[in-house]
Amino acid sequence: MEASDYCIVSTTTDTTENADTISQTLLEKKLIACAQRTTTQSAYRWKEKIIESDEILLQMKTKKSLFEHIKKEIEALHTYEVPEIIMIPLLDANDFYLQWIDKETINV
Repeated sequence: MEASDYCIVSTTTDTTENADTISQTLLEKKLIACAQRTTTQSAYRWKEKIIESDEILLQMKTKKSLFEHIKKEIEALHTYEVPEIIMIPLLDANDFYLQWIDKETINV
């Protein structure tokens, strides 16, 4: 078990309801072991305008091997036209935590 086999998948969305739908679906399908949700303020360019808005940031712990499945699920559930779906690889982590992620997610 190498930390590099695991990752954090990050996405932002505009509503608590959409964040809940994404995290619950991924948890039920055992694609993620954990989802953390925080409110954040974002500024970005969209269709020739600068937008500032509150967003919900989801950070989900999982295995790299599940990223393509997670990406497809998020794309299907997301309310944004162009959702952010980013995989952040882990450089290191404690073994017990990695074992827990492994136990709580499916093998692909």
